[in-house]
Amino acid sequence: MSPAHAEDYRWCSTTGANGGVTITNWTDPGATVGLSIGLNDTKADSHHVRIRILSKQSGGNVVHWPWRKHMGGAGTGDSWDTTASDDRGLFEIGVEVAVFEGDHKLNSCTDW
Repeated sequence: MSPAHAEDYRWCSTTGANGGVTITNWTDPGATVGLSIGLNDTKADSHHVRIRILSKQSGGNVVHWPWRKHMGGAGTGDSWDTTASDDRGLFEIGVEVAVFEGDHKLNSCTDW
């Protein structure tokens, strides 16, 4: 969905984790958007979970924002509030949720 709403939401679930982001102030591609990110570890598997924001710039280039990591174990979660902007525009915003062993991604989901 392109920036037509002042607030939008992305969420997905994969084996062992789920999470999402609420996007506020997404009024146009040049806006500085508010991001309220939530991540949950849903499986007792000794793996940690991560979440990151994805965005598409003018021309369709995908930007992979830095991972946020949660190490609290099954049944726990974490949240972060931050902002994002891009000089080449935020034409699409998505989220990727993943389960990791060390720095090896085991499985993930994505929602645009």
